[in-house]
Amino acid sequence: MISDPSIIYIVYMELSPKICESRRRLRVSAIAVLLCLVVIAGLAGCSRRVSYNVRELYSDARFSARALSSNDIAVLPLLTSRGAVTEGPLEAGNIVKRLRALRPDLRFVSYENFENSFPPRFDKRQITDFYGKLFREEVLSVKNMDSLWAHVDHPFILVYALRDGAQILNTDGSVFMHVTVVCELWSREWRAVVWRASCKGVSDDGKTPDGELLAESMRILAEAIPATAPDYGRESW
Repeated sequence: MISDPSIIYIVYMELSPKICESRRRLRVSAIAVLLCLVVIAGLAGCSRRVSYNVRELYSDARFSARALSSNDIAVLPLLTSRGAVTEGPLEAGNIVKRLRALRPDLRFVSYENFENSFPPRFDKRQITDFYGKLFREEVLSVKNMDSLWAHVDHPFILVYALRDGAQILNTDGSVFMHVTVVCELWSREWRAVVWRASCKGVSDDGKTPDGELLAESMRILAEAIPATAPDYGRESW
């Protein structure tokens, strides 16, 4: 035990600068951390708050992704409660261009190819009726459209349907927006859905156009289509 006060004083004088320096460093570190948190919070506040959630809903056990590697997929117009979208950035022809670049392993063709495959005397009102039944999910009715299926020229049909969408103005002036798009892959052979998925796009910054939410949802759904299997016997070695 130290009993001499002079020794205690000397020890204190030796340690006090080090203690002060440690405290100063702690204060500087705390300020630096606080500044970093402020910057991060600012960047988060400036970022566009958009998210997408995709879910696979169904896959037929008979469905083989290998068939997609060698068969055309007709992309129908985006179906909504107001009818098919046939103009603007979401028109199927524009969407097909994006899908081809996104999924070069798949053979996408526009709905125009689909509609032009019907003979001249075919009642085109049946095609409009077909689109409406697909949107309303009248599966049995769609399966029983014999005269239409008899002239379908593409082994697969890709259907996009806008199932839900809303824009809500919050009390603080912010805008919440969401869309839900369902994607179905139909087989001509079975007249049935062989694959289905949905994507929900959400934005709460009020800056993302609804068209962008829709287009991105459709792109993400196309990405989710099962990857094609190799066409065995035609590989490059």
